[in-house]
Amino acid sequence: MRSIKNRLLLRSTSRILLPTGRKKGRMNKKDQLLLWLLSLAVWGFLIPIRAYGFYWATIAHSIAFAILTWWSLRKYAPTWLFELALRCFLSDSILSTPTTIMPLWAVITIALFYCYRKTWFLLVSGALWLFGLTEGQKQWYEWIRFGDKPILTVNLADCEVSDSTHTFRLSEVKSDYLVLDVWYSACGVCINQMPDVQALHDEYKDSNIEVVSLFACLLKGETVSDGYRIVNERGCDIPVYTIDENSLILKRCEIDKYPRVLILDKNRTVIFNGSLEFAKRQTEKTLNK
Repeated sequence: MRSIKNRLLLRSTSRILLPTGRKKGRMNKKDQLLLWLLSLAVWGFLIPIRAYGFYWATIAHSIAFAILTWWSLRKYAPTWLFELALRCFLSDSILSTPTTIMPLWAVITIALFYCYRKTWFLLVSGALWLFGLTEGQKQWYEWIRFGDKPILTVNLADCEVSDSTHTFRLSEVKSDYLVLDVWYSACGVCINQMPDVQALHDEYKDSNIEVVSLFACLLKGETVSDGYRIVNERGCDIPVYTIDENSLILKRCEIDKYPRVLILDKNRTVIFNGSLEFAKRQTEKTLNK
């Protein structure tokens, strides 16, 4: 009885997904297992790409699963689609959700286009995929990582930092706005984005916005000289301030992930707490006021 019901379900599903008259392949249990293993292998093979950022990982996963979907649809009936789609949900954190959702979107798009061959649908779905890959993905990461971090109610005027000569309060810095790129030495992403921080510093060095590298000494024995050394090794000459793990800046701004960019107004109240990408947008808005 169960076998009859399963066959009826597969037949009805095929009729929904395939136009009448389109020739179907036949998938036995061995084929199902091999396809499941193949989709799992593709997912696992592409995981290391995340080291270059979720953006490239999302592109790679989407293209790989789209190709696998097209190949499988040409060979088999599309009733395996939901099994393949589940492989896309092998996500290890909420942060990587776009890397899960966007490949799934590509899988469904390719499957529906294969079945119905509607060019307009492919174009619309592709445009939505591109939006999700770019601005949508950026907004998601910003919200997940920094959406609950305090701003406007946090003042850092009395917080102390050090440079190569002395210790001073942020209220003593003579600029209307202060951009702090907060990082520590074991953070590869922090170090890799230093040229971008340097570019931001160079862009606003003649304005009322000062961009500073804020080195957090979180590893035993580190000093301000280590911060200068790392910054100089990246070919940058950004001003370097230093704080330790007990700094009020880290506690008040709830900094537990790096890198982090803070923007302070003239009163040294935090008006931005997030990523460098969105900090750039905020500085542009600040200058255009």
